[in-house]
Amino acid sequence: MRWFVVLVVVALAGCTSTWERHQTKLAEAEARGDYLTALSEQQWIIENAFVYGPHEEHSPEADARRYLRLAKLAAKTGRYQLAIQSLKLALDTDPTQAPAVRHQLEALPLSAKERNKIGQEFAWNIAALLPGDDSQQPEVDETVCWSYRVREVRVQQRTVSTPEGMQRQVTYDARDWLYSSDTRRWSVDGEWTTDAGSETESVHGPRRPRYEALVAPGTRFYADGKVPPCHRDAWRGPYDSESATIFVAAQLPATR
Repeated sequence: MRWFVVLVVVALAGCTSTWERHQTKLAEAEARGDYLTALSEQQWIIENAFVYGPHEEHSPEADARRYLRLAKLAAKTGRYQLAIQSLKLALDTDPTQAPAVRHQLEALPLSAKERNKIGQEFAWNIAALLPGDDSQQPEVDETVCWSYRVREVRVQQRTVSTPEGMQRQVTYDARDWLYSSDTRRWSVDGEWTTDAGSETESVHGPRRPRYEALVAPGTRFYADGKVPPCHRDAWRGPYDSESATIFVAAQLPATR
């Protein structure tokens, strides 16, 4: 009889998928208040959803829900920067989750200064990701700044023949510049790097945002991300309209 019970347990374990086992471990850890373990399980679930998750887990909506849950767990363990980053990923993945993102952001125990700064950054991102949707548009203070890094580039263009067909190619030298929201100043953040990167675009294929930005007339400075409201007017873009990122400028925005 004992062997029969063991065989049943083994058989049941064999019927449980890897995905289901981690989901169970996550639920059990949350139930007993072991949020560090739950956080680790949620990170595994995020990293392995495409490989082990069922088909219904392969969507931006499902990805965003996982990031929202990760943010909650991170907040419970006191890892507030991870919570903020997870909320940013949730918003970028599925902008319609903006109300849930704002709700969780408001619950974080941040200082008044940090809350205002981060709140305005999220507000700007929501406005950029959901243009024309008045139900989701927060009021954006266009004087708000945050620290960010951009690249000064020197580009070289050419057309090359590849096995996939003719391609346009741009290579570039680069050096980083950092804007500090505390001092409101730009500063060089490193030396020039030769052949820092390259982008290609098929002659007969679709346009690629990074290539188009680098070869745009007057491009000298390149921001591969979102830019703060206080400098938005100085940047041309976004070149990637889907994520509201990638901007270029002939000169760095004036400090304010």
